[in-house]
Amino acid sequence: MHTIEHDVERPDSDVVSAFEGIPSTIVSDVTGNIGLTMDSGIRPAYSDIEMGGTAITVNASPGDNLIIHKAITMAEPGDVLVIDSEGFTETGHFGELMCKSCQVNGIGGIVIDGAYRDSEEITEMEFPVYGRGTHPRGPLKQDPGSINVPISCGGVTVEPGDVVVGDDDGLAVVPSESAEEVLERSYDKLESEDEVREELVEGEYLFELNNYAKLFEEMEVVGPEDSIQ
Repeated sequence: MHTIEHDVERPDSDVVSAFEGIPSTIVSDVTGNIGLTMDSGIRPAYSDIEMGGTAITVNASPGDNLIIHKAITMAEPGDVLVIDSEGFTETGHFGELMCKSCQVNGIGGIVIDGAYRDSEEITEMEFPVYGRGTHPRGPLKQDPGSINVPISCGGVTVEPGDVVVGDDDGLAVVPSESAEEVLERSYDKLESEDEVREELVEGEYLFELNNYAKLFEEMEVVGPEDSIQ
């Protein structure tokens, strides 16, 4: 069954824009590191990349981009297209022209669990794109697919309206209902890391500041003399 849902419940726009500049590592840390951080196979198209916005989710048949074209017309400025094409990398599901259309209409970026093409042109235009790879083959246009339904992308369940934060390290997802809380915790962690950074400059060690010695006390540490010869 193909579903197209036009109504998306987005977090407050001020909350979404406040995630700009917050590293994906920080968002990943405060959301627990697992379950909301996309796997390392979803890579940025170029370096010095930054992306953030609310998710318009797309379920696209592998090798087909008809539904992606439709989703572009539905996205609002600041949205990010998050596409599940089942990790299929033998077709470039979108390229320069579709990205240019997104860019001029204020769309914040595209994430695809699959492949795209025109990587050099996308890099030159500095439009944020993440994917599992590139491929020169063009897509079909015969399967409608679905828009704004729960999808899986990079091993993470993404709901329409979730906040997606990306940079050179990768992508983290923030459930829309938790956006304000995660934002507050992210700022707290940034402030805490600034304080730790000052102590490191003075010569302190993270091992001591974080009391990792206690972890050593709770495990059995062996030396070469204890190894099996």
